Amino acid sequence: LQDDEFNTYAYAKLPNGNMAFGGVNGINIFNPKEALQTGMLANVFITGLFVNNKKINNGDETGILQNSIEHAKSITLTYLQDILTLEFSSLDFSVPEQNKYRYQLEGIDKYWVESGTNHTATYLHLPAGNYTFKVQGSNSQGSWMPNMATLHIKVLPPWWLSWWAYIIYFILPAIVLRLYFKFLKNRAKLQAQLKFEHNESSRIKELDAVKTQLYTNITHEFRTPLTVILGMAKQIDNNPGLHAKRGTEMIIRNGESLLKLVNEMLDLSKLESGKMVLNLVFGDIIVFLRYIVESFHSLAENENKQVHFLSDIDTYHTKYDAEKMRQIMTNLLSNALKCTPEKGNIYISVNKKAGNDNVKDTGLIIKIKDTGVGIPKEKIHLIFDRFYQLENSHSGTTQGTGIGLSLTKELVKLMGGEITVKSPPLGANKGTEFTLDIPLQKSIDVEENLIINHFEPLIKNGIGANSNHQSYKIHPDELKTESALILLVEDNTDVVAYTASCLPGYRLAVAKDGREGFEIATEIIPDLVISDVMMPFMNGFELLKKLRSDEHTCHIPIMMLTAKTDMESKMQGIQGGADAYLEKPFNIEELQIRVVKLLELRKSLQQFYLNKAGLLNNLPTTSLAKLNDDIEVLPHTEDKFISKTREIIETNIAAASFSVEDLCKAVFMSHSKLHRKLDALIGCSPNKFIRIIRLKKAKELLQQTEDTISSISLDCGFQDPGYFARVFKQEFGITPNEWRVKEKVSKF
Repeated sequence: LQDDEFNTYAYAKLPNGNMAFGGVNGINIFNPKEALQTGMLANVFITGLFVNNKKINNGDETGILQNSIEHAKSITLTYLQDILTLEFSSLDFSVPEQNKYRYQLEGIDKYWVESGTNHTATYLHLPAGNYTFKVQGSNSQGSWMPNMATLHIKVLPPWWLSWWAYIIYFILPAIVLRLYFKFLKNRAKLQAQLKFEHNESSRIKELDAVKTQLYTNITHEFRTPLTVILGMAKQIDNNPGLHAKRGTEMIIRNGESLLKLVNEMLDLSKLESGKMVLNLVFGDIIVFLRYIVESFHSLAENENKQVHFLSDIDTYHTKYDAEKMRQIMTNLLSNALKCTPEKGNIYISVNKKAGNDNVKDTGLIIKIKDTGVGIPKEKIHLIFDRFYQLENSHSGTTQGTGIGLSLTKELVKLMGGEITVKSPPLGANKGTEFTLDIPLQKSIDVEENLIINHFEPLIKNGIGANSNHQSYKIHPDELKTESALILLVEDNTDVVAYTASCLPGYRLAVAKDGREGFEIATEIIPDLVISDVMMPFMNGFELLKKLRSDEHTCHIPIMMLTAKTDMESKMQGIQGGADAYLEKPFNIEELQIRVVKLLELRKSLQQFYLNKAGLLNNLPTTSLAKLNDDIEVLPHTEDKFISKTREIIETNIAAASFSVEDLCKAVFMSHSKLHRKLDALIGCSPNKFIRIIRLKKAKELLQQTEDTISSISLDCGFQDPGYFARVFKQEFGITPNEWRVKEKVSKF
């Protein structure tokens, strides 16, 4: 036979159309027409199976194939075997690269998928079910073979979709439903008992909450005047000539405040027991009401508010209880002032109540309206409840004892009247309006001898007296003095006066609330802040948080001076960063010692931060250890500020033009604030701090390099080597050259 090796150019076309090719073992002759006939039809087989990209063989651990894939009729897959790839091939080997294929997975593919010469098919995430895979191939001439390869595929569902799972789904709800109805049946049997126990428990909890709130409020109301009374009494005892006059006035005023609070509580007790009666006197109630309102003018002006008295009648002579009317009006006006913002208004209008055929006049309608933010609709019905306190809209805290409006309502009820309140939705800025319907009968015949002067008790009780104080900020010129600067943040005038008298020899700045205290603190950078906790606009804890988080004030020692003595308040103050927590009434010696120790701590920390910044080489090791062991180091932001300032100076150390003004811009502070900040932290001015950093760098260069003194002075920002030598000697006692020689000698 002719081999498959042919000779080059050994071919010819014969006259009959046959082709002849010469080879090494003979000659091959064939007719091309017969060789290209399309009658050959070959079979197609599935030749490979891949599951999850892993080839599956006969009898492997998967168990999918029990015999070869070419003879397999069906396979079974689980829901986890969700990546299926099938390989197939045609047995036409004449020109195998021209064989084409098409396939279809019944149940997934609606039509045949023409894959061309690609002999693989891949399916992802097949749903559970039965499928049939069919593949058909063509020969090299493109004729499709009538026979095809098929494979039945079954995909099992996950266990939660199996038939036995559906049985469980049916049985389980039935069991749960049966248990639920059984539970309802048992609950119905115990409902009466549980309801009784719940109501009893709620009543006890509510009573405990009321008692706790009452004790807390009463304690706070008592501690503030007691602080002044006890403190001033001790000062009078120590130095009668200096404190007798002013101290006596403060003791009397605060004692009367305590007496007023006690009387309100006793009045409530009398009202409940039915022992309180009306003490009617004859007089002009309009004049009396006008006087009460005018007594609040000075207090309103100090708070930048206005009080307006509007009446459609000038006189109204009748019998009324002057003391109870005073209590009612005072409570309502005080609440209106508390709830009215700055530049707000309080309106008191008085009108005659419409009469009837039998009685010409039946009394007065008195309305007290403010321009505050109002009362939430859901809380209006609670404001007359005993000990209920509505949160102050300005400070976010509650004030007083919560008995004022309750007492007011009971007094109005005793007089046979009615009090109502209405308030628009929050944010409408239309305020709250209280309406008093007082049943009074006007008398035309005025009995002069029965008219009593009701004003004297008001003057004695100090109603409307100015209980506020003006804030006081230190003038910039006063900052140059050597005594420590203390910022006192307190909203009670008497406490401010008493605390100031306890701190002789210090400069004091005063703020009347937390918001103003923060503004003053960031402006003057005091050496110490003493703050109350319960204040309007911003309470003491909020002020503490702002001071500690602000880079300008985070280093300042802060002492909380407050009547809130519960452990939660103490922990809140300590966790917020307070350095001391002093309770009211405080001991004067304790206050003075704490102030001295906090200021001494500041001096010690100046040395600590100087050494930590590498600017102090002579601080004893024992002193550093004592600071680390005995001193609570201030927040990390302080050390970060020193490090940041030092890095800025070191970055510009070679620039002779780098000045304090440039440093101020880099740390975003004014010259005065930066001076106060650095003076408080490390006890030196910005200019001196820059000079110390430059000299410290000069010492390093003198020790580590052999550069000339002139070169080192230029590298450290000193343009004049002579000036550099003088400054170096002034700081360290020897010239730069002498220091270098001394360091070299010490190494040997």
